[in-house]
Amino acid sequence: MQNLMLNKVRILLLMLLIVPATMRATDWSCVVNLSGSWSFSVGDDPAWANPKTDVSDWDRISVPSAWEDYYEGYDGYGWYRKNFDMRPYPDNGKLTLLLGQIDDVDEVFINGTKIGQTGSFFPNYKTAYDYYRRYNFPDGLLKPTGNVIAVRVYDEGQNGGICNGDEIGIYYDNDVSLLSLDLSGDWKFSTYRESGVTEKNFNDNKWNSIKVPQYWESQGYPNYDGRAWYRKEFTLPARLKSESLYLSLGRIDDMDKVYLNGKLIGRTEDLEIYDRYNRWNSWRMYRTYRIPDDLLQTTNVVVVEVLDEQGQGGIYEGPIGLVTRKNSYILEDRNEEEDWSNPVGKIIHSIFNW
Repeated sequence: MQNLMLNKVRILLLMLLIVPATMRATDWSCVVNLSGSWSFSVGDDPAWANPKTDVSDWDRISVPSAWEDYYEGYDGYGWYRKNFDMRPYPDNGKLTLLLGQIDDVDEVFINGTKIGQTGSFFPNYKTAYDYYRRYNFPDGLLKPTGNVIAVRVYDEGQNGGICNGDEIGIYYDNDVSLLSLDLSGDWKFSTYRESGVTEKNFNDNKWNSIKVPQYWESQGYPNYDGRAWYRKEFTLPARLKSESLYLSLGRIDDMDKVYLNGKLIGRTEDLEIYDRYNRWNSWRMYRTYRIPDDLLQTTNVVVVEVLDEQGQGGIYEGPIGLVTRKNSYILEDRNEEEDWSNPVGKIIHSIFNW
């Protein structure tokens, strides 16, 4: 009986620990604030993703807030729309859309193009009410003026809509400027275990493409928990050949092993140098792994094996790329700046090390 009760406590506390990642330690700059008044309509029509569709007769609703504040007891489909212009941001800027928590399922369109989805609509419904939404923008999609964002939402019960979030908007990660070589963007991706996958000459031509950094749930792998492999080929610029370099992989949910040109150069367990590290908060740790001398070549392949145990998964937050030794210290300091005061995390840590 005692063991049964302990198992129930463990499960309950672990569920409480599944909270969205915050922006506390990341050096973000807001480019467009999207909080405030949005156009809104109940119902469901694919034409509402088209920026040319007239929504002048739609209601107005405040974001973030539960739509029950305006439509008491409503469950079902609803659409949000908002027009926005872009402010200047660095030329090498990689922009991220942050939409907080959406109850229960969403898909997001920018200027008529779908950029992501979290959760699953019917017939394979799966809620994602407790996930923190972040979506990256494809190159060339945003315009200086006249952009339209459309968010389709399905709510099964209780609160619905874009409910919570302190940072609703479009953000630029200033840490990208620390990179000597930016490796974000398209990577090869597979959820199938294959022999030789970590080797440089492995043939990944049949693998799918995925955006990094971004949760894989929002890129066609909803509800997937387990192992997955990322691969990226890159050319080392001549200017970096004499540098002592590190590989920054931002944040990964949950565990990782990293290979460069077939050699293991880092894994989650290496983060144990931080006294606040434990298995259950590894998704909050910033990965920065030293590249051994003479390992880099003109053409290189990095492979990241990720184990996601539950919730969202993958390489979800940058910066992603090569950094010098000096700048690697700045990125490693992000772990020192992180807020580890979550009392639930401390309880989980003590129970699972009991």
